[in-house]
Amino acid sequence: MTLEKNLRELRAIYGLSQDDVAKAIDVSRSSVVATEKGERELSSEELGKLADFLGVDIIDLLSQEIPNYEKYREMIVETLRRYTEYAGKSATKTLLAKLIYLADFAWYYEHLQPMSGMKYRRLQYGPVPDQYFRIVDELIDEGKVSLKVGDEAQWLNLTRSAQDTPPQHLSTSELDLIDKIAQKWKDSNTKEIVHFTHTQLPWQICRQNEYIPYELITQEEPSRVY
Repeated sequence: MTLEKNLRELRAIYGLSQDDVAKAIDVSRSSVVATEKGERELSSEELGKLADFLGVDIIDLLSQEIPNYEKYREMIVETLRRYTEYAGKSATKTLLAKLIYLADFAWYYEHLQPMSGMKYRRLQYGPVPDQYFRIVDELIDEGKVSLKVGDEAQWLNLTRSAQDTPPQHLSTSELDLIDKIAQKWKDSNTKEIVHFTHTQLPWQICRQNEYIPYELITQEEPSRVY
């Protein structure tokens, strides 16, 4: 029952119809209906197309628990809100990604569960989910985040419409942690926060392009969590 449940949930999150999914993976709508009822299995090719269309990994489609994408989108907005307020300037895409990573893993450190459940990959400039850049682009297209390109970096800020939108998926405690992290790093630049994440145990232990297990952060010194 895992794939059919996850497909229904992801369609709801992204506001997609069964027709949208059918067109994306080159099947009929009735085939999607049958898949969501557990009456039809997707071929490996269809499963790959579906994962690409939804911007997730195949393993996530088949997992018992899927990441909370709506919560992760809200983490992007609320982290950007707080950092720009405290720093008095825009945030680069890379710096913002690192602040969100620190929040997710610090929450796991304190509660043994991540804030969003997103899977962070060890990439050149630090840990980041595969979906991060796509979600940021969606927020830009929706008019919630503004983008300015300059100085070999992409700078992000919230728009007025996003400023007036209260969080719906993050708890007060989660927002407090995001706030603490934004305050701590408000005077730092992108290079400094990238260096910090590269010296943490999760980064040091994993190989390039591997997913970083949340559990690794529990072996870090308390002062080095964020």
